[in-house]
Amino acid sequence: MRSVTPLVLILLVILWPTQGGVRPGFLFVSLALTVGGELYRFRAVGVAGKRTRTRGRKVKELVTAGPFAYVRNPLYIGNFILTYGLVILSGIEWLLWAFPAIFFLQYSAIVSWEEHILTTTFGEKYSRYRRHVRRWVPSLSAYDSASRHRFSFSTAWESESNSLRAVLIIFTVILAKHLFFHEHVRAMIAALERAIGV
Repeated sequence: MRSVTPLVLILLVILWPTQGGVRPGFLFVSLALTVGGELYRFRAVGVAGKRTRTRGRKVKELVTAGPFAYVRNPLYIGNFILTYGLVILSGIEWLLWAFPAIFFLQYSAIVSWEEHILTTTFGEKYSRYRRHVRRWVPSLSAYDSASRHRFSFSTAWESESNSLRAVLIIFTVILAKHLFFHEHVRAMIAALERAIGV
């Protein structure tokens, strides 16, 4: 479920007709959010590794270090930030307000299910973490009983390199879409065609 929704949104962002063109301010904000969200994900994955990628009920370790010491779902927050950056770049106005609602409806259900599994598996240890660390809004101070997990660049790269490439490709495709359909570019192409008699 959580893999299907991003694919649908990405296809929508790429295929939905727009006027084309992107203002420099929007491009800067989009780039900052996309890169920032991916870096936040990279940091979280570098601490948790593949422990966070499991979708079953078997969870062996509770990761409460790194970004997890400040907020319970840093990977999902990273997903939201980087995807919202792509939404801004898309130029689809209605998606700017629709995407947050879609995201939080979907991920609230996923997180509730995951929290049930973690509570069942770790009992009071997770319940205490849950009482002290918020679900979506990072705290300014770290969890006082953080686990001993440490950031590993190689682990982060191994786990996240495919996602990095996918984000780069999607960003490039959306940008190319804007350039191709931008009125000025189309006007230049039309003028060039007239000049060479096509």
